[in-house]
Amino acid sequence: MSTIGVDIGGTKALAVRLEDGVVAASTRVEHPVGVTTIDAIANSVQSVSDGSETAIGIGVAGLVDPTDGVLVWGPHVSGSDLPVAASMRERFGLPVVVDNDANAALHAELAIGSAVGYRNVLLVTLGTGIGGAIAIDGAIHRGSGFAGEWGHTRVEAEGQLCDCGKRGCWETVASGPALERLAREVISGNPSRSLALALAGEAPTGEAVMRAADAGDETARALVTEVGRAFGQGLADLTAIFDPELIVVGGGLGSVGESILGPARRILADGIHGGTHRVPPSVHVAMLGPSASAVGAALLAAGGSHG
Repeated sequence: MSTIGVDIGGTKALAVRLEDGVVAASTRVEHPVGVTTIDAIANSVQSVSDGSETAIGIGVAGLVDPTDGVLVWGPHVSGSDLPVAASMRERFGLPVVVDNDANAALHAELAIGSAVGYRNVLLVTLGTGIGGAIAIDGAIHRGSGFAGEWGHTRVEAEGQLCDCGKRGCWETVASGPALERLAREVISGNPSRSLALALAGEAPTGEAVMRAADAGDETARALVTEVGRAFGQGLADLTAIFDPELIVVGGGLGSVGESILGPARRILADGIHGGTHRVPPSVHVAMLGPSASAVGAALLAAGGSHG
């Protein structure tokens, strides 16, 4: 069986074609200026299609109604009330499954990734923003439809303005843009400091600062540690609520690994409710990396369900 999965996020679209559960083709495309979300998804499907696919799955970063396949709204994705499933069915004449990108990623990690064998799992995506998904007794939990949007829990009453329109959301202090903002502040204050030299003219994106930290730049390491600590405190809060066996961290920054997860694990262990009377959950990097959502969407399409 051949299915296509697309992960559409704030800055890019990633598509895969699975053949009997194995990735046969994949593409990543940065969003061109002026291209609508619907067209970006369609272009991604076409980029990996060979005509053999029998269904399409789509993971979207935002509030998704999986029953109708509608993107209700997303802070990092353009458009609202978009009939994603209906549009793709009309264009390609195939069955289409649409879900939140984090739900799709967790479906993949439960099926073939780092969460195999676990039943109570949180997936936290760390990239342009912070998203999430919940598995309870092995099944994806959606609440009334939109559970897992913990990137928009407020941690600073008068904090940074978030893309969702509120101030002080968790993702404003513990995401790729948070790391970029801190780096820009450092560079503007002293453009001759080591971080500017380490970036060597490269834009101070979260990924670039992570690479500089991994290469040994002390300023970059300090900034990554600051973001990692804020991320870890959020993980401790989530643990107090859900008490998971496992937390899987994915997304563009989460897939990098220990430079940000090391500080997060330490804060989680120190900040967990009950302290020395309990063991904190394991924190694993998503085995499928940044492709988890696209792979999960393709697996959902193969199963013809929403997980």
